[in-house]
Amino acid sequence: MFRDNKYVIFDLDGTITDPKVGITTSAKYALCEMGYGHLADQDLTWMIGPPLADTFMKITGCDRKEAQLLIDKYRERYSVKGVHENIIYPGIKSLLEVLKYSGAKLAIASSKPTLFVEQILDDFNIKKYFDVIQGSDMAGKHVEKEDVLTFALVKLGIAKIEKQTVIYDKEKIAKATMVGDRKFDAIAAKKAGLKAIAVTYGYAVEGEWENVEVDFFASSPQELMTQFVFNQ
Repeated sequence: MFRDNKYVIFDLDGTITDPKVGITTSAKYALCEMGYGHLADQDLTWMIGPPLADTFMKITGCDRKEAQLLIDKYRERYSVKGVHENIIYPGIKSLLEVLKYSGAKLAIASSKPTLFVEQILDDFNIKKYFDVIQGSDMAGKHVEKEDVLTFALVKLGIAKIEKQTVIYDKEKIAKATMVGDRKFDAIAAKKAGLKAIAVTYGYAVEGEWENVEVDFFASSPQELMTQFVFNQ
């Protein structure tokens, strides 16, 4: 199914790297600093993936203005220390090398701000493998996965935006796949007409993939490798 794919778009958190320590520790810092310390002792791994504003509103019941203050406090720690508290999943670098050598164009589509995405890729010396790196902006705009994926596809040259309408190159889209660990990745991919691979080593919560269209489930980067055998 994926042998002739020439475009592979990856999520970052939970797909390329394991960001658990940096994200959850920074979230707990923000909650404590903003008076929500009673919420900081719970397991916050479910926060990995969706936009921060949404998760802070969900956990605290606050409004969007308060959520932005929580994000600002979160970034006090994350921008200095948390961004570097990442672990690259074993086998990812080899996967990227094989894909690049095979002639694929690679992209990142993440709800994380582009600045942080680039720092993380630099930390592991894998930025060089990506033709496009698309994240959100620091002001909290375009954080939804559908938005960042659209912008990544435009930069890859397989979509364009005319009069606020996204127009896809159907021939190229047919050879594109989104790889991610949360349902938001697969839903955005299918809406754009891409194939979707869900990696099960990330941070999807129990029952998350029910009623979500996915073309393949990969339990490891090595299993991903077996799916991307490109025709030379």
